[in-house]
Amino acid sequence: MIYVALGANLPSSEGAPRETLRRAVSALAARGLTISARSRLFLTEPVPRSDQPWYANQVIAVESALTPHQILSILLDVELQFGRERSERNAARTLDLDLIGYGSDIIDTPDLVVPHPRMHERAFVLAPLADIAPSWRHPVNGETVSLMLARSDRAHVRALRTVPLLMGIVNVTPDSFSDGGRYDNAETAIAHARQLMEEGADILDIGGESTRPGATPVDIETEWQRVGPVIEALAEEAKRRYRLISIDTRHAEIMARALAAGATMINDVTALDDPASRRAVADHDAPVVLMHMQGDPQSMQVNPVYADVVKDVCAELSFKCERAIKDGIAASRLWLDPGIGFGKTMEHNLALLDATPQLRALGFPVLIGASRKIFIRGVDRHGPASERVAGSVSAALSAAQRGADAVRVHDVAQTRQALAVWSAVEGQAMS
Repeated sequence: MIYVALGANLPSSEGAPRETLRRAVSALAARGLTISARSRLFLTEPVPRSDQPWYANQVIAVESALTPHQILSILLDVELQFGRERSERNAARTLDLDLIGYGSDIIDTPDLVVPHPRMHERAFVLAPLADIAPSWRHPVNGETVSLMLARSDRAHVRALRTVPLLMGIVNVTPDSFSDGGRYDNAETAIAHARQLMEEGADILDIGGESTRPGATPVDIETEWQRVGPVIEALAEEAKRRYRLISIDTRHAEIMARALAAGATMINDVTALDDPASRRAVADHDAPVVLMHMQGDPQSMQVNPVYADVVKDVCAELSFKCERAIKDGIAASRLWLDPGIGFGKTMEHNLALLDATPQLRALGFPVLIGASRKIFIRGVDRHGPASERVAGSVSAALSAAQRGADAVRVHDVAQTRQALAVWSAVEGQAMS
């Protein structure tokens, strides 16, 4: 097995250090390396100790028929892509990629030494390596990673909690409940989407029809005139920056057009209830979010009733998954969304947020969309949606605590920072 170490302690062109590492892994995969395992992220003090920012570190396992020097060439290329500038030894950096293991080979050339001569004493490498290969033996000293880690100085090495992906909301609508009208033309929507990428969004969720309670449906051409130019303008940039473009729609024709225009994810509040929608996405490889909704946007908040909201939502989403799989959509593509605010009372919403682990137990990734929704004012106080940012961030943290794989949010920067601090506080001190 081949092992590559990743480290960063300065923001790159693609985000904060932990975001840079995630996107760097995508860049390596795009260059033909098969990523077979990845460690948790670790927060580590610089070595030697200094006033530099602390590092985000990770190790990945790679499968490839390339030679060590060919892999080195790829690593150097990706470093340059993310803005790495070679400077003095031990300087802060936007991205550092090192080949640390190539099976049991020992390599000692002017430009490549594997394993690193001081690897056996560097906990910031050994800790993430132990996550995925504790029994791998150092080809020089013959010791396992676990043994080397146990003898190393693990002070100031902390395993971070995994954080959900951030889906940033781009409503190209005049009537969405929170930001309707702010981005209702292509120019402002595209600028907003780019800002969300800068703030750390992993997914851009672009919608042209409001599905707020009581919303009026729009015709297909109106919806496409809103979202089509935005998807077309962002598709190549998002691909280059390793972001997904999600189309938030319940209409099969919009799904098909969006996929043709460069969308790479489908987000459907009806969970593909329309057979035409299932046909439209079956021949693609884009992930598909199946959301639970009781009723429709016009009626869903009129006295929603469940026997047991968690059991009922889980059962219905399981049925929707089975139906999608039967109609040719791979199970690996499916995501689940319990539909916070879609045919639910405040108590229903709170119960579903708390039940994120039960939803994940169905075997699919879970997306939670609680941002700025009206249940927040029921918990705290009345006020416009724009005043629910703190409550939205709290809901995202609660979802992360319970294992959500992604959170759909309006306020990407605030949510990203809160999750980063939560991840560090909730992390595991290796010492």
